[in-house]
Amino acid sequence: MSKVASEVVGGVLNELHLAIKKHDIEKAESLFEQAKATFDEMEENQDVLIYFSLLEERYRMMLFDARGKRLPDRSYFDDSQSKCIEQTDDMIDYYFYFFEAMHEAYNKNFERAISLYKVAEKKIVKIPDKIEAAEFYFKVSWLYMSLRQSVVSLNYAKDAMNIYKVHEGYKKKLAVSLVVMATNYMHMNRFQKAEEYFTQSIEISKEIEDSFLEAMLHHNISILYSNSGRSIDCIQAVQQALSHDEWCESSYYINSLYMLTREFFKIGEKNKALFYYKKGQEELDKNGNKIYEKKINMIYNLYCRDTSESFPACKNDIHSLNKLNDLDGVHDLSLLISSHYEYKGDYKEALEFAKMAMIAENKMRSLGSEM
Repeated sequence: MSKVASEVVGGVLNELHLAIKKHDIEKAESLFEQAKATFDEMEENQDVLIYFSLLEERYRMMLFDARGKRLPDRSYFDDSQSKCIEQTDDMIDYYFYFFEAMHEAYNKNFERAISLYKVAEKKIVKIPDKIEAAEFYFKVSWLYMSLRQSVVSLNYAKDAMNIYKVHEGYKKKLAVSLVVMATNYMHMNRFQKAEEYFTQSIEISKEIEDSFLEAMLHHNISILYSNSGRSIDCIQAVQQALSHDEWCESSYYINSLYMLTREFFKIGEKNKALFYYKKGQEELDKNGNKIYEKKINMIYNLYCRDTSESFPACKNDIHSLNKLNDLDGVHDLSLLISSHYEYKGDYKEALEFAKMAMIAENKMRSLGSEM
């Protein structure tokens, strides 16, 4: 029986790659299974196998981004395979570092992600594909956004948007780029500007009829409303996200349960807060999430225990988030806890959490400056 030419399989992988970049979920799933089915019959070609392995990692990340499918605990590649990667052509070599940087950023291994993005940026000059450049700009902008390096993040995000705007079929990616813009302006306390970008992204999601994306964007704008003191608007936005069944079945579900617990406690609706706290615990028991386990328990302790009990409990959970490298979460929750203690007149405790927020912010800025 004759072997399938590696070039034929490579063509399928290129189609898969394009479907992944466009977030064409159904086509990507079909091409992924088609590619897997051909490998036993393919002539030996290490480059194609590496290319598929890289695309598989990107495919999993696409499903995480677009449908909330859970990521594997660790990356497929490790440092022992770097020599093999260096023997491939420029495109796959670039993909290796780019995809690995993406994976490390998802896992909040920021120093590793920064290091890999620096290598990828040097290699992307050899890749003529403008969309590939946009993908790079977008991912780096997301990393800087996560580190609250807003000025640098905005520059990368604008570069990505300028490319997506002039290429057909990339409205979904444009919408997500608008979220990066919005989040950066939120971090800069320019809430009206942030809301304008969020609103644009929601309009695009409706135009392309992507209900999951629309749910995600409603959840994202709820964060803006929470940070700007608009708890009722925040709650309404989260409830719009939860009206989509697919969102409730995804790994993002706990994010929304946490947000409702937090906001109902903030406005004094304790019974409603406890209802969503209980649902959050049920979701954590079912699927687990170390970061949101700490976050939602922190909110519960803050509002349901007196200061002598909540202070050490919240402090321990903040240290746990630090160990998990959720620096943005540490910053956000430390400020919220500090504000709550200050309101109660517990100024010593408020000051300690304010210091924790400052340390987290300084660490994020330090990491961002290394890129």
